[in-house]
Amino acid sequence: MQGIILTGGTGSRLSPLTDNCNKHLLDVCGRPMIFYSIAMFVSAGISDVTLVTNPHQVDDFKKVLSRGVGSQFNPLRIVPQKNKPGIAGSIQMMPPEHRNGPYMVVLGDNIVGGTVRKYRDIFDEQPDKALILLSEVQSPEAFGVVHMKDGQIKSIEEKPKSHDSHWAITGIYFFPKDLFEVASKSRPSDRGEYEVTDILVDYLNQDRLRYEMLEHWWLDAGTHKDLAEVKKRISGEGTEEEADD
Repeated sequence: MQGIILTGGTGSRLSPLTDNCNKHLLDVCGRPMIFYSIAMFVSAGISDVTLVTNPHQVDDFKKVLSRGVGSQFNPLRIVPQKNKPGIAGSIQMMPPEHRNGPYMVVLGDNIVGGTVRKYRDIFDEQPDKALILLSEVQSPEAFGVVHMKDGQIKSIEEKPKSHDSHWAITGIYFFPKDLFEVASKSRPSDRGEYEVTDILVDYLNQDRLRYEMLEHWWLDAGTHKDLAEVKKRISGEGTEEEADD
């Protein structure tokens, strides 16, 4: 299995902290934020990782990841995000010559309070189907959510205006080998981005999308409030397996 971690974007919601620094390189309890999210690959037994970031910040990540957790990957590719904004676009930045799959994709500002090895093992049981991890949230309008019926995913909605579902799709995904074939079908949304929900809907329509409820706490550390909560949980509860890697 190969890993892809996405660290692009402007991080505007964390301004002024991100005015001169990629948000994934912000200090979180003595370590760059990226260390906590990229360590998920260590816990899942994945050593082949491609990191996608803003073109002008490639060298920053190379410097930070040349030590610490980054040394546990071979290879660790750091490539620029070009031409296709959005998660589905960022995924496609993985160099074609290195695509073997299957893939674990992680958003770099997603932090969980435990290992994800269990979910990699669950995916491996049916590697022809995509697997998403869900977590219950109080503000579903900030996330992509799934709508369920009788325990089955019926539809996926990006940043819903209503609160019909509180099951957010975390930024941790497992995809089959045909990920790039599916991703290539995505087109820019109304906000001009290539949306990961398009990929998920395609797998759902093929009856090839599964889900698991994430058993650990999970936070998208993209706002000042959530970043403060991440620091509180890490310092207050102690770092668990992933933070220790």
